[in-house]
Amino acid sequence: MSKITAIALILFVVCIMTFATWQLFLGHFEAAFAALPFLVICYFFVKPWQRP
Repeated sequence: MSKITAIALILFVVCIMTFATWQLFLGHFEAAFAALPFLVICYFFVKPWQRP
């Protein structure tokens, strides 16, 4: 994985976590947990580049 891709992925995950946390503080549980599938997509995107 290139350095630019890794930085973009980190920023994307931080944005998702920030959004989910903010929605939880506001009491919008559906909106907060709606962001979780994006984290699963990020996991499947990163998984092939892991070293054995």
